[in-house]
Formats: sequence, C-alpha cells, structure tokens
Amino acid sequence: MVEAKGGFWHLALPRNPNGGGTFRPVAAAVLLIALAVGPALAAEKKTPPKPMIFMGVKVKPLQGQYLVLKDVNIRARPKTKSKKVGSFKAGKRIDVVARASSAWVAVREGGKDLGFVYDRILLPLIDGTLDSDLEGKTSVKGGASCRYRIRFEGKSQVEGQVFEIADYDVYWDCLDGKRKVKFRTPMFITEAPYQLGTKRIFQISIDVLDIEGGYDDIFSTTLLYDKDKNRVVFDSVSIEKFGQTPATKEISAKTVPQALRAAVVITLATWNKSAWRDLIKNSP
Repeated sequence: MVEAKGGFWHLALPRNPNGGGTFRPVAAAVLLIALAVGPALAAEKKTPPKPMIFMGVKVKPLQGQYLVLKDVNIRARPKTKSKKVGSFKAGKRIDVVARASSAWVAVREGGKDLGFVYDRILLPLIDGTLDSDLEGKTSVKGGASCRYRIRFEGKSQVEGQVFEIADYDVYWDCLDGKRKVKFRTPMFITEAPYQLGTKRIFQISIDVLDIEGGYDDIFSTTLLYDKDKNRVVFDSVSIEKFGQTPATKEISAKTVPQALRAAVVITLATWNKSAWRDLIKNSP
C-alpha cells in the first residue's frame, strides 16, 4: 500500500504473518514532490548543445523516450497549423531526438525523421533496467566504509498511473569502526518525472526497513535525478534523528546506472551515528 507523507509517497509495508522476515516492496512510491530544493537545483553554467537541422528546421539535440498521453498529430513544422504528416495513439512510446522552439519536439522512428509533436501531451521516461549488478566501494570520512552491490529486481506498475517504477536491492557489506555489518536495503527509481510533468527529474529512494527494530518504521533517503542537468541531488530523509545533511549533496550522473551509484554514495553519507547504532543492533 502506498501512502503520502511529507510531500512524497512512501510504501506502507504489511507485516510478515510468518514472523522473522520481511516482504520486499514491489510497488514503491509514486512521485509527488514539492520541489523546494533551493540551491541544489539552481541554474548552472554549461555548454549548450550545438544546433542541428531536422526536416529543414534548426533544433537543439535532446535524446529521450516519451509516452504519448493522448492521441496527437505529427506536424511537418513545429506549429499547430503546420501540415499534418501522421499521428500517434495514446500509450505509444516514441523517441525524441531534438527540441524545437517553444513546446515542440522532433520525433524519429526506425531511423526515419517523422516530424514534430507538441510536448505538453508527452511524458518523458527513463528505463531503470540493469543488465547486470552494479558493484562498488564508498566510504565516509571518519565513518563507515562499505562495499555495495545493486541488483535489479524488476518493475512495478503503479496503481492508477501510466508509468512504472524500477525496483532494486542494495546489498551492503560495511565496516563501521571495528564492527562489520551486512544488510540489505530496497531501492527504487521512478521512470516518470515529478508530477508527471515535462521536466526530466526523477525520484530515487533507498529504504532501511527495520530501523528502531520495528517493521513499520521505514527510514527513507530521497534523492532527485535531474536528467537534463546530469546530476543526482540529495533531497530529504524520512526520520530526521537518523539523518544528516551529507557533505557532498550532489554527484554528476549522465545515465541511470551512474545515478544509482551516486544515490548509494550520497545515502551512505546521510546516515548518522544513531542510524548506524540501530543498523548494528539489528544486523544478523
């Protein structure tokens, strides 16, 4: 069951009726973020992409897949009164290769330039599938040092929504002081953006399920993957007494695998000493 808390949607997990175990969340959160992240997502200087010519029109390159939310016409030029050259049905996934002036994007299919589509009825998507596990190391100065493995577990359809989330398990093998700790945390990324809008900003969450020894208490670290600015930014934690503002609040990431790795690195720096005491207490 999904429920709203503090501007985000979090998973309310059922107890295991057999005891001594947990259910893996497979229908984690719908993103409803109040984007008030301040300087973290402020405008930054970057080299603008070089213009290209698409069907005789100067456009800016923009690679991505989009979902058509309702039937839409394809136009020869980025104008409503331009000649209709085709159409897409609601539910179709299309490949966008560039952005024209105003709210029009250039669409290509099977290597063929099709035309221009009005983007206000398109939903930008990402694909959270991993072909293999992601492994790495990360550490916090004066704190824990961990090896991690991110394993893709599948996708979950969000009830009442037109998109999916990608689910993962993160396996941690950590050394905190002299104590070794091994544990698992569910993780997900939404494959559609904030408020189902046109900005390509996606939520990543990593959840510690057994914090404080109670299964109903889920300690979530929430991050934002800004696909257009190629970075992952720390946003918030669900239980303040277990979290701290990380020294590094953002990490560059151009791809989903890079974004997932960045989320793990930032999350480790977010867990404070109280969180580690509880993790050690409840570890096998």
